[in-house]
Amino acid sequence: MKIRVTYLTVFMLNILVSSVYATTFTLLTEELPPYSIRGNGSETGASIDIVSQLFERAGFDYEIIIVPWKRAMRMSLSDENTCIFPMQRNQEREATYHWISPILITQTGFYTRKDSPHKLVTIDDAKGLIIGTYNGSAVAEYLTSWGYDVRITPRDAPNIHKLMKNRIDVWAADTLSAKYLADKHKITNMKEQLVYFSTLRALACNTKVAEIKVNKLRQELKLMYTDGTIEAIISKYK
Repeated sequence: MKIRVTYLTVFMLNILVSSVYATTFTLLTEELPPYSIRGNGSETGASIDIVSQLFERAGFDYEIIIVPWKRAMRMSLSDENTCIFPMQRNQEREATYHWISPILITQTGFYTRKDSPHKLVTIDDAKGLIIGTYNGSAVAEYLTSWGYDVRITPRDAPNIHKLMKNRIDVWAADTLSAKYLADKHKITNMKEQLVYFSTLRALACNTKVAEIKVNKLRQELKLMYTDGTIEAIISKYK
């Protein structure tokens, strides 16, 4: 009888573990080149490549969907087996997700036209200027909380054109995104004035995601840093 119970217990545990790993994750991100680039059925970008590799190495099924950031945040908080990336990790959000971090470490800078009369040596020099950034950005939240004049767009890409048309004085942008968009649109009348903000970008998963899955993803992410996978992916988009 004891042997049968032992076999039954092992059998049930195997079924439980298999069911945990069989779930398909929904992975949400926004269109934010070069981190996430919408394609014809084949989305790419630095963060998409990293997260895809992470889930493949962990052995989890997944689908990646590009949606507006506010919708992604709502879905990630309400839907089981759903994660959002690349989420800027901060104290206010800490308790609302399981964090697999960092998938990226990014920097934000102030960009102006080359012929701008404004000199930005410190962040205080941007006070009184019109600053463009995008919805959902931790930088937007930070600057707004300190009384800066921030104009927010649904996506970041239009801000480079607003800057060129003098509709904003300063563009607060991720340094990799700014370079990518300037190269893509062949914009040369833009300069980086000040890099002032570093951010840990994470994969943030709904709190109902099983702990065994979260730990597996964290373990695989560490290995991706150790074996150079993360560095190799990011270097493709610089």
